[in-house]
Amino acid sequence: MSAGTQRLVCCLMTVAAIAIVAVGCEFFAEERFDLEKIVRSRPERDRYIFDYAAILEDAEESSQRYLKMINEAYRIEALIVSVPSLEKSRSIEDLALEMFSNWAIGKKHDGRGILLLLAAEEKQVKLEISLELEDVFTDAFSGYAEDLQLRSYFLSDQLGIGLVALMEEMENRAYIKHQDNYTKGQIAQLDSQYLSQGAGATRDLNRFENEEIHSSGGRYPAGRTPVEAWQNLINSWRDKARDPNLGVYSAITRLTYRDFTNLPDSRYERDYRTYRNKSYEVISDGQYAVIYFGKKDGWENAPFLFARTEAGWQFDIVHQRKYIRMGRSPKWGIERCDHPYIDLLARCPYFMGQDIPFEDGDRYRVEADEEIARRIVDLENQYQRNPNEVSTAMALGKLYAITSMGQKGLTVLKKVKQLDPQTPDPYKYLAILYVDMFYQYEQAIRELEEYVRRRPDDVFGRNYLGYLYYETQRYKKAVTEWEKAQELDPQNGYAACKLVRAYGQMVKATQKIDPRRLLYKERTQAAYRKAVEILSPDHRRIQWLQRWLARNKIAIQSK
Repeated sequence: MSAGTQRLVCCLMTVAAIAIVAVGCEFFAEERFDLEKIVRSRPERDRYIFDYAAILEDAEESSQRYLKMINEAYRIEALIVSVPSLEKSRSIEDLALEMFSNWAIGKKHDGRGILLLLAAEEKQVKLEISLELEDVFTDAFSGYAEDLQLRSYFLSDQLGIGLVALMEEMENRAYIKHQDNYTKGQIAQLDSQYLSQGAGATRDLNRFENEEIHSSGGRYPAGRTPVEAWQNLINSWRDKARDPNLGVYSAITRLTYRDFTNLPDSRYERDYRTYRNKSYEVISDGQYAVIYFGKKDGWENAPFLFARTEAGWQFDIVHQRKYIRMGRSPKWGIERCDHPYIDLLARCPYFMGQDIPFEDGDRYRVEADEEIARRIVDLENQYQRNPNEVSTAMALGKLYAITSMGQKGLTVLKKVKQLDPQTPDPYKYLAILYVDMFYQYEQAIRELEEYVRRRPDDVFGRNYLGYLYYETQRYKKAVTEWEKAQELDPQNGYAACKLVRAYGQMVKATQKIDPRRLLYKERTQAAYRKAVEILSPDHRRIQWLQRWLARNKIAIQSK
């Protein structure tokens, strides 16, 4: 995995119709799938995702939300479809052309359409581009995007992440189309940087073999300074070092990189070109450091995080994944919540889509990195020997969730639910992962509601469920959960601050003539006073809250 692999986002600002068709091995047992019938005509017009193969469930909610936004905000038809198999009825090229034509992809948006056809059983990929987009979405780009973003994810069984990563590359090119100030020469210059492996845009992933991995960890050691660590990371991209055991990686980072040793050369080359001479500054407190490129738009300007360990300065992939987030191109930001880099990143734009009230036992700490990594390896060995042992699977799934190994965590935790449907913990950690990976709030709510039903007096469960309700604009439900959290723990500062926001939102949503508005204002005032009593006035959560109140023009009267 290289720098760009961290740029996984759940939204894609394209200017074209995008239909992603994934062909898998599974399908709903309730009815027989008829590929010929599906290909002949589009089943529904007002639907954005057609997951006939049941392989997109872990990313369906965020994709549906995003595709709806694209359609409404930009008049872009964007579809995701999965089907079980090609059924040997035709080549993937013929199927792509037929579906593109019969479904009239992009017709209502002046014919601008893209069809990505994925045959998971056959491991084939076809990217079909409409004539209206070929000037920007060239064959060279298509081959590059497929090789860059799909190859390693297919080989490591992480299709959902691969699709999101591919969308990133499509957005980069779509942004150029959207600006509409490019020339043929500029596009040709961009294409010249791609290693597209020929003019075609079809990829048969069965032909890909694992790259040969050479032990090279000693050549890229932990740095004596953050600058040295950053340079060692850049040098590993220059040399296309696929060894996951680089010294500049933290122990958990090494475990994470085991699944991404098959990235194509083009990924490393692009990252090396991007960062080798890029100006930056180091922001550090002695324990943590940020490689900061300035508060500028462009995903390539998002910061990199390093931590000081016993070995020296190392790349911290856990906090990088959790808290450095890419929005719609070219926007990026950080999650503003309780993590060790928060003060160092104060100048950055921020999101609060993932403000999970972790308890100490569920919080990743860099100082325990080596110990956690050893524990994961030990549990993986036990799990491999006996995958039906509930306690082993649960412990492993929990650590995957804590260290942001999302796809692995989802797989193991779902298995725990099957093995022991009565145990509450997998619901909790699945809810964490659904937000951590893709901001899948509805899926997280379903899991956490079940967790809270089983553990009604758990403060974390009430706090986190309140937050999920808040993010989905169910403010009254959020209030109920946070008030319950305060009953369980009167000194809970998280719930205190969040209650102010929830009541403030209810004020904003109520008409001035509505008598409830005054009640909500009074409750906002009372919640704020309580939050200040619990948390020092100069505490960052109070500062964030004060800025939020000012931005939303909600006045707080002093006593």
